[in-house]
Amino acid sequence: MESLKTKLLRLPSKKVPALALVVVALAGMVAGVIAASMTVSQVNFQGEQGNYHSNTGAFTVTDNGLVVLANTLGNNATTMQVPASGNTDYRTATVAGNWAVNLTFSTTLFSAGNIGHTVTVTFRSGGSAVGNSLQTFTGTINEPTASSTGTVRLYIDLGTQSITGPVTAYVTVS
Repeated sequence: MESLKTKLLRLPSKKVPALALVVVALAGMVAGVIAASMTVSQVNFQGEQGNYHSNTGAFTVTDNGLVVLANTLGNNATTMQVPASGNTDYRTATVAGNWAVNLTFSTTLFSAGNIGHTVTVTFRSGGSAVGNSLQTFTGTINEPTASSTGTVRLYIDLGTQSITGPVTAYVTVS
């Protein structure tokens, strides 16, 4: 092992061009300045503030979040039927590019007469106490006719391509 002093004494005899050393030194200084002046800040976007659920105890409502609609489609959500198993998708009339909310409804009740329940979902956006009214959906959801493990997924078009967060959903099943 050679000492550091011996290595430093041999440095002038090396054939490294002085310009190469200057370029490497400048590149190191530039990288140091960039690293020292870089600021990383994290912004947390909160799309949904919460849900208010008021129901007869018959249905469980799950909020699956916000989605951007890819297609313009017609409405098939006026009357919804819970299937015996699996998922059935329903939607309000949609416009491509609009924001929509995806809700899942499930129940352990079943009846021979397809008992219907009224579903009302109201959406508001913005940080004020009441918020801005976005959309209100009202429809009927029928209990399954036999014991069910099925769910109904409902996509509700919020009618806008620009939302001021947070979004609050008020869900009532009666």
